[in-house]
Amino acid sequence: MTTSERASELANNIWFTRKAWINAEDRLLKNDFHTQLLMVVYASYTSCLSVVLLKYEPRPIDKSFIDTSLAVLSIVLLALSLYLNTKSFKDRAARFKSGYHDLQSIEDRLKSLAGQPATQEGEHEFAMLAEHYNKTLRDVENHAELDDIRSRVLAGTRLSSRHLTRQDYVRYFWWRIWRFLGLAGAYCAPIAAVIRYSFK
Repeated sequence: MTTSERASELANNIWFTRKAWINAEDRLLKNDFHTQLLMVVYASYTSCLSVVLLKYEPRPIDKSFIDTSLAVLSIVLLALSLYLNTKSFKDRAARFKSGYHDLQSIEDRLKSLAGQPATQEGEHEFAMLAEHYNKTLRDVENHAELDDIRSRVLAGTRLSSRHLTRQDYVRYFWWRIWRFLGLAGAYCAPIAAVIRYSFK
């Protein structure tokens, strides 16, 4: 293969990596948003319920269960807050953002190189860009496979290679459905608990 052909092929690989990293950043920022909001929702729910129970004494048969449930929920919230701090969603998203900006620069230079005739200088520049790409890959964590699938789903008909299979579509939409149901369940659980207790 000529330098131009290799530059074009590497630019194509970088395009897929860059798009996957953009989706990885988006996923991590959404994870950070939802986890922070859910922590606020459940902390508010626990605090409000504690205040309400000071004013309205529950039935004796329910008091022990409610007190135990509030204590367990408080411990779970504390443990989750400690665990989520170790996930560092925002920091990881920032590394992906920095990485895909680097990839954009490498991709642009490779596309420029792909349109030039083969020369010794061009071969040297291609080797430097390939090394820069490898270094960028080493500096950033690997994206999830679903980030890659999502980037290709969003690209739609613009794909010239690595077309989506039926299995890719099934995995993507299955993941989207379970994510939606999981978040909906997490947000609705406090309301459902209040309604259940009110009509008990």
